[in-house]
Amino acid sequence: MEPVDRIRGFQSSRAVRLVGAVLGVVITVVVALFVWADRDARIEAARRQSAALAKGADRLLYAELTNLERAARGLASDAGTFAELAPDQLQALIQRATLHTESRHPELTRISLFDASGALIVGDPSNASVPAWERGSGRNPGRLLFGPITALQSQSSVVPLALRTPQNQRLVSGLNLSRFQWMIERLDVGEEGSIAVLDQGGRVLARYGGRGAYAGRTVAIPASLAKDKAVNVDLVSELDGVKRLAAFSSESGYPFVVVAGISSGEVLGPWRSNAVVATLLALLYWLGLAYLVKRLKQAERARAAILEEFAAQADWLRQAQIAADSGVWRIESDPGLVRISAQAAALFGFARQPDTIPLESFFDRMHPEDRERVAEEFAHARAQGTPFHSEYRILAGDGLERWISARGAMVGDGRGQGYMAGTIVDITDRRRQEDHLQQVRLQAQELFERNPLPFWVFDWETLRFLAVNEAAVRSYGYSREEFLQMTILDIRPSRDAQNVRDSLLKALEPAESKRIWIHLTKDNKIISALVHSSTIVFDGREARLVLAEDVSERVAFQKELSWRATHDVTTDLLNLPALIDFLDDTQRTSQNSSYAICYVQLRDFDLVAPTLGRLVSNKILQECARRFGAVSASHGFVAYHPADAFVIAALDTTRIEGLVESLKAAIVQPFENEDGGIYPLEAWIGVARGPTSGETAENVIGHAALAALRARREELPALDYDNSIGEEASRRIDLLSTLRLAFERREFELFFQPIHRIADGRIVCLEALLRWPQRDGSFIPPAQFIPLCEESGLIVPMGAWVIEQAARAHGELTAHGRGEVAIAVNVSAVQFMADSLPDSIRHLRSRFNLPKSALHIELTESALLRRPDAVRALMDGLRMEGVCISIDDFGTGFSSMAYLRDLPLDYLKLDRSFVRDVDCDARNASICKALIALAHGLGLQVIAEGVETEGQLAWMRDNNCDHAQGYLLGRPTRLSDLVASWPSNARKAG
Repeated sequence: MEPVDRIRGFQSSRAVRLVGAVLGVVITVVVALFVWADRDARIEAARRQSAALAKGADRLLYAELTNLERAARGLASDAGTFAELAPDQLQALIQRATLHTESRHPELTRISLFDASGALIVGDPSNASVPAWERGSGRNPGRLLFGPITALQSQSSVVPLALRTPQNQRLVSGLNLSRFQWMIERLDVGEEGSIAVLDQGGRVLARYGGRGAYAGRTVAIPASLAKDKAVNVDLVSELDGVKRLAAFSSESGYPFVVVAGISSGEVLGPWRSNAVVATLLALLYWLGLAYLVKRLKQAERARAAILEEFAAQADWLRQAQIAADSGVWRIESDPGLVRISAQAAALFGFARQPDTIPLESFFDRMHPEDRERVAEEFAHARAQGTPFHSEYRILAGDGLERWISARGAMVGDGRGQGYMAGTIVDITDRRRQEDHLQQVRLQAQELFERNPLPFWVFDWETLRFLAVNEAAVRSYGYSREEFLQMTILDIRPSRDAQNVRDSLLKALEPAESKRIWIHLTKDNKIISALVHSSTIVFDGREARLVLAEDVSERVAFQKELSWRATHDVTTDLLNLPALIDFLDDTQRTSQNSSYAICYVQLRDFDLVAPTLGRLVSNKILQECARRFGAVSASHGFVAYHPADAFVIAALDTTRIEGLVESLKAAIVQPFENEDGGIYPLEAWIGVARGPTSGETAENVIGHAALAALRARREELPALDYDNSIGEEASRRIDLLSTLRLAFERREFELFFQPIHRIADGRIVCLEALLRWPQRDGSFIPPAQFIPLCEESGLIVPMGAWVIEQAARAHGELTAHGRGEVAIAVNVSAVQFMADSLPDSIRHLRSRFNLPKSALHIELTESALLRRPDAVRALMDGLRMEGVCISIDDFGTGFSSMAYLRDLPLDYLKLDRSFVRDVDCDARNASICKALIALAHGLGLQVIAEGVETEGQLAWMRDNNCDHAQGYLLGRPTRLSDLVASWPSNARKAG
């Protein structure tokens, strides 16, 4: 065995060295590749970052210049409009518009406006004439032109700008370069990075990053930028000598170039540190491998010495004493041979005679599952000189499996040498019995210990624990020793002691308790347990085997589900279905019971969460729940109805007035937040009593909710329900249903009322008015169904239908030779903000071949006050389509001079409330005079609505009102009737 062991040891050491070297090479290569890939990744990331910075700054530049271009176009357009509508006030209006533009765009300086001949209209007197560079730039109306920069001493230098209008007017200004500097200084380029704005020649207009001032210096621009618009270049800065990963971008379309650069030193600094660390780790691995190889060589030499000593001892073995009739054996001088007795040979299935056989033949007869173990035990005994004892299975030649008990020991032969000898005994019958008993015990113990549920056995008489499994120890916190000193009463509440004893007397076999028992852990934690038990005999005494299933989570979950089914999580109050069930149950059990409902509707609470946050919203709800709960404590019950209503049920209807007053007092106190913020609470209270015959609690609560809605509309703090409220709600629902059906069936009609020009009495426009005819020949007033249309969203498709019918009507006017007469359409605020009117009108113009001035749009002031920027954009789109825009019912709302000044309007319509009695009421006359003067001052024309008498018409004529509309001049009628009676309608207003 010595040569074999030496060869194995040598091979093992050699394999370690070889594997270590190969692994070292692989690790070194992988680390090198990783370090290099990390370098490439960092450089690529820096290039992407510089490209993103350049493109982002370029987009900012494009947005800024586009905004300036729109402002310049708007100023030029206003100048054209002023010249057409108010030439006598042109200078003042343009001057005001210029100042307004400069206030909104402080980066623009010295704005001047020249007419087509080059004469200065308004602006900086130093700009006496159109710059020469603009005169030679060619015509490009509506686009900004950039002139040469004469000097760049500082960031306050100016880029000359110019813009031509379609009327060949010139708008000249200057752009302060500090605006470019402001845009790029907010970008993160690192400590050594930079970002700059260049002109097309490479001059630095603005720069951020680096050290020093570089405005006016010139850098090279890649030639490929003219083709690709975005280029990445690795370069050394011509300005400060820093090596950077740079990106150039000129995608804005303006004569500027943005260049952004990330410092290579900043990018590769961390990489160099990582490369040094990786190199040190690889070197450390090779030093460790060298040390390991050295230690393996030392271990090989020591192992060889031990094997030589073992071989010497093996030669000293002598014959052992032959044991009894069971069979004996001994190791011969040749360690590979064993001498056995005839009985031993028979046990192993060899020929029944003494013989010397190879040791390997013994092991070959052993069961494969035992062979390796026995070989290790035998080798250990021989190597250590200790007694050998092992029990194992053999597969004899007769095909039977036997159990053998082998014993052996080292003995001496009297000559200073020793050998191993011993006996073997057939223990098959004993082992089979022991294995069976052991298997039964192990299975029982495994079932007991491995059960995932707490399992224990307790004495029937003393109630003391006799055994517990690991799950019980883990769940209850007591050690096994502590359990065995306790009784089952120690894990129960003291009040349950008698119940536990009673349950033992009543228990069946096996017993499963339907009751949930309360158990206590060592730290007094409560466990809800479902107990399964059976009577057994344990160690000769009657005992009880118990399995305790922890159902605490299930019980808690069921309680939680039950609570959630009847309560609101945020407020901890009853939910509405639970309150309804309770009141209905009370009504069924007591036929004479009545109650009152207070429905508290919070005002604008749906805005709290989006503005103040969900946390503050929940705190307000919880505070309301606390207040209303305190108020209702002496009256009945309170429930919460998401998302903004509380329902209080008062069981004593005689005290309802006091309850309402208490609720008002609770509401009037504002909510104070922890951060010091104060939120005022406002609400409407609807009160309903019931139930009457056939009513449920849901009906009564619904009545209270309707009363709260009526109180909201009428701005009352509280209101009692009566039948008229329910009837009105039913009528509104019926009317809305009928309204939708009528729209689907196209039951609506357009009537038209003429608008006359007062100066000559000619009809210049027809206002389209929506009518809903009924079968009896009557009409439902628009004041009833238009608000319903707006609330239900039907106003948008209905408004689109009205505009389409108006366009169709203009086609009929054109066919009758009245194409110069426009059609005016009222557009609600909802439709104006929800629909794309410019696109719709463009489509209708194309479809019906309408001229640009065919359609007028009438808007209310409420439409103009919503989202001013979006309103301006929509109105600009309408003006581009040639649509005239009027303000309807002017003066009746929250009028603002700002929109009259800024928005593109054409007409202002005086509300009929001002026109009525204007010829005999000095106050009305004063208001109308002021409004007419205001409109004319802003270049708007005025239409007087509701002119019904000759006196009113004469007053309007005398006070320079432009147009009139009313029953005196023509009532609303169908288009066919209007066209048929046209000559009579075209009465002279003068």
